[in-house]
Amino acid sequence: MNITDMRRKAEAGSCVAQSVLGACYLYGEEVDTDYKEAFRYLSAAAEQGASRAVLNLGRMHAKGLGVPQNVPEAIRLYEAVGGPASSTDAFAARIELGRIFALGRGVSIDREAALKWYSAAIDVAPDDDSEDLSEARAYVAPSHS
Repeated sequence: MNITDMRRKAEAGSCVAQSVLGACYLYGEEVDTDYKEAFRYLSAAAEQGASRAVLNLGRMHAKGLGVPQNVPEAIRLYEAVGGPASSTDAFAARIELGRIFALGRGVSIDREAALKWYSAAIDVAPDDDSEDLSEARAYVAPSHS
């Protein structure tokens, strides 16, 4: 990937470039990790409706990466991606919501909410049998009902 070219496109307003470059800075891929730059590019892409950017902003808020940890804001962002769609981004958002409520990450444990989000994740799961899908299925198994 040509980071210089990607940065030029992102600065020119390309939503795709902003989302990709923001993720690069967030995860330290082909650039040094820089949460300030990640937040800047992801926020710009999110304003244009990029669900992956919103998902990554949720992660930043959930874990306090470059921003103060704000789990309610993370939940709001994850719900914005996970609620209406049936994309891989929706699956990932629903898994994260399941984890937040199942483990009480920044909120009280809420088994009903965890069950709701893990079940919703299973409903839109990609065809592959990922660890995330196995996690959701294990939580939804009859022992948790």
